[in-house]
Amino acid sequence: MKYTCWGAARQVTGSMHLLELDSGYKILIDCGIDYEDKDNHEINSKFEFDPSQIDVVLLTHAHIDHSGNIPNLVKQGFSGEIICTEPTAYLLEKLWTDSVNIQNNNRNKRKIPQLYGFKEVKDASEQLLTVKYYQKIELTSLLSFTMHEAGHIIGAASIRLEIRENNTVKVMGFTGDLGNPGSKLIVDPVPMEGLHYLVTETTYGNRYHQEKRSPEEVLMDYVTKTCINQDGRLIIPAFSVGRTQAILFTLKKLFNEGKLPPIRVFADSPLALASSNIHNRFSDYLNEEAQQNKQTDSNLFDFKSLFLVEDKSDVADMEMYRDSCIIVSSAGMLEGGRIQHHISDHVQNPSCTILIAGFCSPGTLGAQLLEGRSTIRIKGKDRYVFATIKQTDVFSAHPDTQGLQDYFEKSNQTKLSKLFFVHGEGASMEDLKHHLEEELREKVIIPERGEVFEL
Repeated sequence: MKYTCWGAARQVTGSMHLLELDSGYKILIDCGIDYEDKDNHEINSKFEFDPSQIDVVLLTHAHIDHSGNIPNLVKQGFSGEIICTEPTAYLLEKLWTDSVNIQNNNRNKRKIPQLYGFKEVKDASEQLLTVKYYQKIELTSLLSFTMHEAGHIIGAASIRLEIRENNTVKVMGFTGDLGNPGSKLIVDPVPMEGLHYLVTETTYGNRYHQEKRSPEEVLMDYVTKTCINQDGRLIIPAFSVGRTQAILFTLKKLFNEGKLPPIRVFADSPLALASSNIHNRFSDYLNEEAQQNKQTDSNLFDFKSLFLVEDKSDVADMEMYRDSCIIVSSAGMLEGGRIQHHISDHVQNPSCTILIAGFCSPGTLGAQLLEGRSTIRIKGKDRYVFATIKQTDVFSAHPDTQGLQDYFEKSNQTKLSKLFFVHGEGASMEDLKHHLEEELREKVIIPERGEVFEL
């Protein structure tokens, strides 16, 4: 069989992996949008293979850098099944629709051609097929797969394939994006067993999580410093799927324990609200703490001080509010979304703290703030930065260097012969490879985009 890395090769976005069996059967694992070059429409619009010849798509999770180009794949001729977990399928409808809206907005601003529209989203949705974790599915008499819990976000899966060729069984695993062990809401990743080949994400390959305090301690520290001591505003940029829910769940816990004073908390992201509903619906996919909470309370996130911003009147009420408050809004790296409105309004406010709850890619507005710039340009205007800018990794959805090494050690059984590093920056991958034990290090391959491997 042949493995080709068509995305997330020496970079973090655009995950796409093609597996071609000797029988001619073709499997695409993930089909994400590449965000590395914002003006490179060509790499997303065209595929280096014929989409109509792909037999099946196996999808690890709903994030757009893993799923976002599937409607385009359908548009160009793919007619097979798109297989994922049930929470992933529900998230896809929201995320693909949001992607179309973003494309329409960008097309109007920068005249970028549209990858796909609402018709293709509908068509792709009709090709979805859901499976449960650890349910062995036979695609052909020579091919089966099982989805394992990957952590990261609700419904995320690692995929273990068993392929029969030349009277032997080859076992290949794709991690998708792994979760950080001990995360709020989300289960820990479960390693796959008996692998000959493993394709793994390495997003935080050369970084260690620095925060040793609990999420509750971190949030209370910033609430106290900003909202209580300064009577100011705490603004938290957060991704709509996963990060926002973890933050709201933590704030609810603090409120219920009497630690969080009656400070208004605004949740300002329509996509995040839809994602929260999906978390409530599929709470049995979450960790033990979340499931226990759901047994005593029908809603994982709702509490007395929480104000959901759902329509224009809610936006007007929020903008008229003058007391100290907490605002949780997307997007996490401050690139687009409602968060830009809040940053534009409050970045010049010295009583405001902007708490960036995760990693920001170089060049993003979030990264510019973290660099300590005295001014930023946002919404076409220059703004002085008088607000306090902070960052925490306590809500990280990826394992760090040590977490990845621990996962590899559990996966490195006697049969593992090749370990492919993807979904990470080149330097990060090289650093991670250097830190591995010699026996495992010799198995590491860092593919280039389009590089083909005979397995």
